[in-house]
Amino acid sequence: MNLKFYPVLSAILLAAATLAVQAGSLWCQGNIISSGITEEQLLQACGEPASRNGANWLYKTPGSIPMVVNLGNGVVMFIRDATELDSPDLPFGDPP
Repeated sequence: MNLKFYPVLSAILLAAATLAVQAGSLWCQGNIISSGITEEQLLQACGEPASRNGANWLYKTPGSIPMVVNLGNGVVMFIRDATELDSPDLPFGDPP
């Protein structure tokens, strides 16, 4: 492979990794948060959310897309982009 393509390949891989983290994951203080971790682990990694609406917690990390974390039985069930809300009646949207 020609060496001039390595920077392009690196940029593509970095962009793909960034999108993977954004889709269903949350980046908090150097930690990748995903479904299956406990509420306690989430609070340790990310601190208190910007707001709570029942089982839906909103995290606003500076420089990142606001994310909604849905909890069930003390465990993260799913994480989604807060800007992609499904319904005005549900301020944090439905699960994907």
